[in-house]
This record gives sequence, C-alpha cells and structure tokens, in this order.
Amino acid sequence: MLVDTGLDMLKRRLPPAFAREIEDRLREGNLISLAGPHGNGVGARLDREYSVDNNGQEGEPAERSGIRTLLDWLASAYEEAEGISKEPQQWILAESADGALDLLLRALVPGGGTVLVETPAAPEALELMRRRGIRAVPVDCDRDGMLPDDLRRKCEAAGGRPAMAYVTPHYSNPSGRVWSRQRKLALLELSERLGLPIVMDDTASLVPFAEVGDLVTDREEKGSKDLLEQTAGTECEGTAKEMAGTEVEDLSKDLKENGGQGDTTSLDVLRQQAGLWGAEIVSLGSLERTLTPQLPLAWLRGEAKTMERLRRVPSLGSSSAAGAAVAERAGRLHAWLAQPPGRGSAAAAEAAAAYAARRALALELLQAPAWRGACVEDPGGGLYLWLRLPAGVSSEALLRASLLEDTAFLPGTLCYAKEPDDRFIRLTVAAHEPARLREGLARLTAALAEFTARSADE
Repeated sequence: MLVDTGLDMLKRRLPPAFAREIEDRLREGNLISLAGPHGNGVGARLDREYSVDNNGQEGEPAERSGIRTLLDWLASAYEEAEGISKEPQQWILAESADGALDLLLRALVPGGGTVLVETPAAPEALELMRRRGIRAVPVDCDRDGMLPDDLRRKCEAAGGRPAMAYVTPHYSNPSGRVWSRQRKLALLELSERLGLPIVMDDTASLVPFAEVGDLVTDREEKGSKDLLEQTAGTECEGTAKEMAGTEVEDLSKDLKENGGQGDTTSLDVLRQQAGLWGAEIVSLGSLERTLTPQLPLAWLRGEAKTMERLRRVPSLGSSSAAGAAVAERAGRLHAWLAQPPGRGSAAAAEAAAAYAARRALALELLQAPAWRGACVEDPGGGLYLWLRLPAGVSSEALLRASLLEDTAFLPGTLCYAKEPDDRFIRLTVAAHEPARLREGLARLTAALAEFTARSADE
C-alpha cells in the first residue's frame, strides 16, 4: 500500500485519538486524502513481469545490469530533451525521492546548517530538514520564483554562503509556480559567484518527459485571474502580493520585464546557454510522485566531483539487501519504460493529460457558493492546486471539520519555513480518479459550508 506522507505529517499534529481515527477510516477505505505528495499514476502497472533481463555485460550481475540499463535509458531521455550528455559517474540512483533528498542533505549540509528554500516550500522537504536539524531559510517569492534581491540578502545573512539552495522550479510543490527564465538565471549567477550549490527537485512534475506544452505562457494577459470568478481577480492579486512581499504594481512591472512567462528549461541547459559554468547544480528526478507511485525510486544528476562526494556518504539503505532492492526496482522500471519503445513518453503524456482534466474538474467544483471569496489559480501542470481560503477560515480548523467528513488536505501551515500562513491549503488533485476526486471535493465543500455556517452563528 502506498504510504501517504501527507497524512503521516497530519497525524503527528493531531491529538492521538484523532490520529487513530484517521488510521481506522483510511484502513476501511472511507477516507479520501488530498494531502499526499503523489499522483495515482493513471493506472500505470509495474507488475513482477517487468523484471531485470539477463542481457547485461559479460560477468555483470543481473542486479547491476538493471541499474545500468535504467541509467542508460534515463541518460538518453534527458539528452534528447536537453541536448546535454551526462557521463555514468554523474548519476546516482536512490531508493526513493525522499531518500535522495536525505542523501543530499547529509552530504551537503553535514551536522546541520542553512538551506535556502522557497516561500511556500515543499512540506516533505521541510520535514526532512527539520529532522536533520537543518535551518531552512525562506526566500521571498512571487509567481516567477525567488526574488533576486531577497535571495542575495538571505545569502549575506547566512554569512555569504548557505550550504545550498533547494528549489522546485517546475510546477512547484505546493504553489504550482513555474519559474521564469530570468529568475533561474539570477539563481545561477549567484551560485557561480558564491559557490552556492543548487538542488533542483523535479519530482512533482513530469518535466522533461511531458507537460512542457501545457504551460500557460501569457501570464500578463491572464494575470492573477480568480478562477472562482466571484472575486473578480482581486483576491488572487492579493495572494501574489503576499507571496512576493512586494506591491502588486511592482509585480506587474516585473511580469512585463520578464515577458510574463514561466519557463520549463532546465537549469543545466540555461547554465550552458549563459556560460555560467561555475554554477553548481544537482538535479533530483523521479517518477514515483507522478507516474509510478507503487515503485519508489529516484535519481540524482550532477558534476562528477559532487556525485563522488555523495557516494562517500553511507546510505541509510546501504545494506546488500537494500542495494538489491534498488537494483530490482531499477530493472522493473526500465523494462516497463523501454518496452515497447516509446512507452515511457506516451505514459507521461497520458498522465499529464489526465492530471490536467482533474485540475479542470477541481476548479469547476471549487466554484460552488461555499467557496466564495477563495482564490486559486491553474498552474498549467503538476499535481497540486494551492488555494487561499475565504476570509476568516483557518486551514487547520477546516482540516478537523473535513476529517469528520472523511476527507483530508494539507494545511498551508506545513509549507512555510517561518511564519506559517493559516489561510492556504494544498490539494493533491492528481491523487484520484475523477469520480473519487469529485466525491472528496464534495465532502470538503460540505465541511466548509458547515464550518462557515457555524462560525456565523457564534
């Protein structure tokens, strides 16, 4: 059974009796969770029949063959998408997306330290940093990514060089933002100047395998459109202002200067185009959150010297049994992706289309009267909707009400390194087929309506 880490985080914040009730309802199949970090993979199946073949090099163990063939497939897929070749020593496989990030934290931030993160930031990553005693420092953001001036200020406040910057620039977790080209270049320039390693986490998107064509590029025309329509756009403009820590009119100017466009070009490609060779990038990729949730596995790409540094850190799953498990998963994933030829890209395109349909369904359902005054934008890709609740509604209070209706979401308070904002929620709309998503949102809408009516009577 797939572990819902979103629910696990919630249970640690709730009274024990409430947490046990969640477990009981989840076990019975009654609870619909929109709190986790995964899509459901739109029916992708990796049965045991997809196993490691025995066509490895002479004298090569079958399990090593599974790792080698998957890395060869990934290297070819990324080279086709980016035009950049990576040598075998520039890749590492890890047992999961969280495991890969944990390895990076132990290697690059040993003994605790400072990591720059977005505002808001991926709650799963913040939780890993907290467990490791790492200080996550939030950088102000708007819809185009980290604000360069605040990024420089936070670097200076950390003594000129934080241990690393952790970013999710493509359909960000949780906000869904896609960074602009200019903001990515500003980060690369700072990385080169300060020797600041950048960890680019693409595990919440299907980039570079799909979704590139789904991006809404004319943001200036679209603006901060309130897709709930009742608020005529003013609420979403306020949201952009608060995320950025700047005035709305300044944001509009910035959008004009940047062309108002998000950009799914990878940092590796931009570094090459701009000649910023001193910028250090480690890319974290996986399909477990987007396409194959039943098969946890992740990969890291970076400079050979950085990868060697990671290899020297003992893995939490460094036993021979754990290594064999990673190799077995690698073989199964490669067999599924590669046969028949083109299956991987076709499945990614299918998932992107299915998730887009679910976002559209969710946005339609969120136009119910109970949601008047709320604000949400279609990010154009990814797994999540990032929604600001109507005025006066607390995300954590609404969570308790929604759990009574057998549905759950992730409160925005878990998505901030400092000064949590209780008005936002993350909805993982990619987690369920349309019928179950519809039922989950209907329950959440009922919980909101009851919560609002009860508050009005008090």
